[in-house]
Amino acid sequence: MKISRRLFLKAAPAYGLMPFITSNASHDKPSISPTLSLNKKNWLPEDTVFQHGIASGDPLADAIILWTRVTPINIKNITERDSVLVKYEISTDINFSTIEQSGDLFTNRDRDFTVKFDVTGLASQQIYYYRFIFQYENYYSISDIGRTKTLPSGHVKQVTMAMTSCSHYGYGYFNVYARMAEMKDIDFFLHLGDYLYEYGNYDHYRNPLLWQRKVLPNHEMVTLEDYRLRHATYKTDKDLQRLHKTHPMIAIWDDHEFTNDAWRHGAQNHNRGEGNWQDRAKAAVQAYYEWMPIREPSGNSEDPSLREKSYRQFRLGDLINLTMLDTRYIGRDKQLDFSDPELYREQRTLLGAEQEAWLENQLLSSHHENVCWNLIGQQVQVMQYKLPGRPIDFKTNFVNNDSWDGYPAARRRLLNFIQRERINNIIFLTGDVHSSWAADITPDPYNIFKFNPITQEGAMAVELVTPSVTSPYIPIPGVQQIVGDIYQLSRLFNPHIRYLDTKNRGFVKITINHQEVRSDWYHVPFVGFKNRFIRRGHRTIIESGIAKIRNVKSFK
Repeated sequence: MKISRRLFLKAAPAYGLMPFITSNASHDKPSISPTLSLNKKNWLPEDTVFQHGIASGDPLADAIILWTRVTPINIKNITERDSVLVKYEISTDINFSTIEQSGDLFTNRDRDFTVKFDVTGLASQQIYYYRFIFQYENYYSISDIGRTKTLPSGHVKQVTMAMTSCSHYGYGYFNVYARMAEMKDIDFFLHLGDYLYEYGNYDHYRNPLLWQRKVLPNHEMVTLEDYRLRHATYKTDKDLQRLHKTHPMIAIWDDHEFTNDAWRHGAQNHNRGEGNWQDRAKAAVQAYYEWMPIREPSGNSEDPSLREKSYRQFRLGDLINLTMLDTRYIGRDKQLDFSDPELYREQRTLLGAEQEAWLENQLLSSHHENVCWNLIGQQVQVMQYKLPGRPIDFKTNFVNNDSWDGYPAARRRLLNFIQRERINNIIFLTGDVHSSWAADITPDPYNIFKFNPITQEGAMAVELVTPSVTSPYIPIPGVQQIVGDIYQLSRLFNPHIRYLDTKNRGFVKITINHQEVRSDWYHVPFVGFKNRFIRRGHRTIIESGIAKIRNVKSFK
């Protein structure tokens, strides 16, 4: 077998060969003396063994999740029944001259040959480099080198992150991920749901000009093998691999990781003939935890009810308390039409009683500990939104019953708690709607006596909504323009909405310090072909202690 110079340069330091550092060492390739030799017969290329890349996620001040997957079908003599050994190494030095930690485990078909390490005992706010080494009998391979970073602790001056959502593989290329990977000052990125989509290749919801962007399986994913294969398809995308290799991720699922408009006992897109809903949901959860760099809430437990609790909390010293909510699956009641009186029942829930109590406890604890900002990462819009054309106080002016508008009692309970406890540092971070929004959050933005649209008196929180990676707001170009214009006009009837763009995909870069939160929307206008186009659309500024958007600036 022919060994490449690239593989040689990466493999040498893993097995005790002495490196020397040159002044022009690249970001992800250590410089190794080219005079050293290896046994060429037993080395396999990393793009054969590690076809789905490497990733890190769920950073803490002293820990990080490291993830990869080996592809056994391409490895000589390995069958689907065999177990293979995978080792990780982590270092503060890109050349791995000193190994901070290492470990290994066996993986097999039971976990779809995925590998996940929860590496603990790390230093806070530290950049680490990591890699994986595969071993089977006398065959070896070494992965690419990844870069990751732990969260800060103590007094934290500033944190920068990015957020995005909704990456439909069949609707375009992941140019958004490529641009996010290029942002060197990002500490981590949030993915707020719809990391993948369940639809098959011939579903109406895809770009008909991109037939080469096909997923596996060909049909809608329903079984465990379907979900696994779809995750595998997504993680062959080179731009997604690059982002995962460059920055740690904090993610939460939305509906398309299951199927469209999911709730705890079913989904709009779970139809007769697709089997039992709980079996399908369990398969989706299992594949998600296998294929994502996420810390499993159940640890080693086999209790499926524990594995479903994806909501969790991250503390970044005295600056940020970040809670990631599941507004989709674990506690959501079924979506109802706005004309249905049951929709307004006081007991209806979006989070479930247990998660509601957990969130209140998180917010209260960080408030008492004087954490500067409470960020809430979740999926669906908190802000109210009505269309014109009927009396503005008429209930059925609302248009999205899958958002918090469809669960008014649940939103009222949360806002009442925030108001009662006088918590004035909450920012909701939202995905789902394939568009860019910024809004003041208030119990009744349509009542001039409760919310003043000029002074913003009555606002108690802020919501920032990220655009999508590829998924369009409206999949029909001509109609999208018309709908976009209508939505811009509708801002006259929704005075709490400070910024709205329904036309562009992209991401939001958020810079946070003790004085303010600065959010910049970056738009990537073309996803039908690979390109490097990017522009900054808008900026909002939120000042500490003032629960409202104080400044909106356009860069057009």
